[in-house]
Amino acid sequence: MAIEKKSGTGSRKEFVRTRVPLAESIASAVILLLLVIIGLAIAIKGKHFDPNRFAVRTDSLNSTKAAVAGKAGTAPTQAAGQSSAPETATARPGKPGAEKSATGDASAGEGVPEGATAVPKPAAKGEPLEISLPGLQPMSDTEFYNADNLYEKIDGRAPAYQGFNVQALRCRTFNVTAAPGSFVDVYEYRFDTPVDAFGMFALERDPKGAPLDFAPDGYSGEMGCFFRQGAVYVQIIASDVKPETIAVATAIAQNRARELPVDDHGLAGRRKLPANGMMTDSVAYVAENAQGQADLKDVFQAKYKFDGAELPFFIMVAAPADAARAWQSFQDFCGKFGTVENLPDANGSKIFRAQVFGKWKVVYQRDGELGGVFDAADGNQARAFIEKYLRGEIK
Repeated sequence: MAIEKKSGTGSRKEFVRTRVPLAESIASAVILLLLVIIGLAIAIKGKHFDPNRFAVRTDSLNSTKAAVAGKAGTAPTQAAGQSSAPETATARPGKPGAEKSATGDASAGEGVPEGATAVPKPAAKGEPLEISLPGLQPMSDTEFYNADNLYEKIDGRAPAYQGFNVQALRCRTFNVTAAPGSFVDVYEYRFDTPVDAFGMFALERDPKGAPLDFAPDGYSGEMGCFFRQGAVYVQIIASDVKPETIAVATAIAQNRARELPVDDHGLAGRRKLPANGMMTDSVAYVAENAQGQADLKDVFQAKYKFDGAELPFFIMVAAPADAARAWQSFQDFCGKFGTVENLPDANGSKIFRAQVFGKWKVVYQRDGELGGVFDAADGNQARAFIEKYLRGEIK
């Protein structure tokens, strides 16, 4: 039944439905039901993965087996005996041994056809990690990892280690017989150089750690000992803080410090950092562009407590000509963005003082050594520190 109403104009009629036909109600119900069924089907289908959907159709690759006219043979043809010019795979630029011939170890990824994914090298097996100490018993076999599969052991931290050119990891877990249920994990990360090993050690250093008397680049934490020895970064991690467990962890650290070779090649700058007043947790290594200067490379730096203040201090050891060039370019830079003052020589060293962006720098250069205080609040204080260091009063 429909009611006709006259509109406000008097000439138009407005139609108002007061009853919905049964057919329309049924059709609406059917549509809603279908939508529910479709939604459920999608949800169920989405929870089940069909591996065949993404399976590789090997028959589609048959065409690539044939030799291409006018071009070098495909990979299968070369494997059958045809020769091709070897390609060079470049690893980490600027590092020794970065270039390797494609005719080398196939597991390293050399010689892989363009567009293919190189298979990571298997971890090189080495000598088992054997530690003969009272109260210590191996809990597992020695594990070995390389730079390619390090993520399997320390997922999330591996990129940082790769950035410092880690070569291998050897690790093993030992039971503490005096404390049932306790154990100690021993990690030995081997890097390409002692400098890179120090760089990774400095990056992860705990500012609350206490210095070790048997490892210059090391500290003890609540759960163990951590130090750099040669090109190896060692981590001794205890499962708990029981006195028996910590004692064994310390004994293991002392053992590794005795057994691993001492090699400080490239760390001359680190050895020149004075010990007096040093905040040991602040020691750091900057590989390049220290202080924003392209000529400042392989720089070691630390903070020092001096005359009631904290002064950042850096040192670079280089060839005398390189050190002199870096000193001059640093002075020119400071003069461009601030004010520079040449100070009297001190113990055969030339010095300049500069104020840049409200902070003070006092930089010296002598023979193959360049260093100085930077970002100091007081220019006179920074100068006093440098002059005392150059006179040998801060060692």
